[in-house]
Amino acid sequence: MAHKSKGMKRVVAILASQQKSIVILFLIIIVINVSFTLFGTGDIYTRKDFWQRFSNLKVSYETSQYVSKHPKGWIPDEIVNAYAGGAYVRGVSPIFIGADTPPLGRYFIGLSTVLFGNENITNLLFAIGSLILIYAVSRKVCKTTIASLIPVVFFSFEPIFKNQLIYTPLLDIIQLFFLLSFFYIFILAFENKKRQIRYFSIASLLLGAFISVKFFATGITLVAASVSFLLLYKRFRAAVSYVFTLLLSVGVLLFSYVNTLFTGTEISNFLGIQKWVFLYHKSQLILPFSIWSLLLLNKWYVWWGDKPVITDNQWQITWPIITIGSILIGIFILTKRLPRSPLVELMLLWSGFYLLFFSFGQITSRYLVILLPIFYIINAYGIENAITAMLRKRS
Repeated sequence: MAHKSKGMKRVVAILASQQKSIVILFLIIIVINVSFTLFGTGDIYTRKDFWQRFSNLKVSYETSQYVSKHPKGWIPDEIVNAYAGGAYVRGVSPIFIGADTPPLGRYFIGLSTVLFGNENITNLLFAIGSLILIYAVSRKVCKTTIASLIPVVFFSFEPIFKNQLIYTPLLDIIQLFFLLSFFYIFILAFENKKRQIRYFSIASLLLGAFISVKFFATGITLVAASVSFLLLYKRFRAAVSYVFTLLLSVGVLLFSYVNTLFTGTEISNFLGIQKWVFLYHKSQLILPFSIWSLLLLNKWYVWWGDKPVITDNQWQITWPIITIGSILIGIFILTKRLPRSPLVELMLLWSGFYLLFFSFGQITSRYLVILLPIFYIINAYGIENAITAMLRKRS
């Protein structure tokens, strides 16, 4: 036993001495992954001719399945996002183009067209920001830089992440940025009672941005997780304060429609728009529990074509591993086999609510862009603590 203990200590000592080199290696891997993905996209990030192409985008949109009952062609989401972003910054109301999605993300895309003459820079900036935030959130729960970088390394290999840079501009990577920002700021509010209201207010603004990028009902999962978290920790006064700051989230959603409101649309009509968005997405409440078959088995239950079940080429074996790993880590924390971590518990709660939410409707892999990085962070925390506990036991 003494021989094994000395061997383990030697391994730990070697890893500690090589920590800087390992960190540099991880950073190189991340940069290479992102760079190779960008190099394979041609000139989509360097061209500055968006406004020369804008009229063609308009024609594509107006003759597509989004507008015409007899479309001349099918267009993907990135074309809609690009055209809508350009139209929004020209003053077109969001209710007239792509009204099925809140407009904030497309305003960011439109801002990119104004600043760079290119609609895709938004995705690149939010993708880089999301990788940085994955590390920042990981650093809050992991003890070492190496463990904190592991989720970033693994996510940079994910096709589901790389495709956000290839098929651009999309909204999922923007939503991921605001989700990670919310977790980071919310836990600062939990840790800092003196500045709690300030941090809760910032967190609510980030929540507002989160719900203003894609379907706003997904924000219910964040509200449910954050309120449940505070109640579980018996922070009742904090929970009341936090609930009041949630009005800021609604304010952000309202502000994202400011152009619509300035064109004479009444608040009642605005609420009608949100009801329409809700009913549109409610119509997609089919194929319940299909998220689990996609996550665990790469069986994607679809609602078109002659094959009810297909595979997704973005699926990786890591998906079931980190899904099951996250569930086990949650159980180990509940049974006190792993130490408690407020931020990990918050992310576990949100993951549970998010999976529950999408267990009642159809799913595509894009909905997992914001879930998989959270699973990677949770697994990094669990593995690091398991290794630490094993080393302590053996020594």
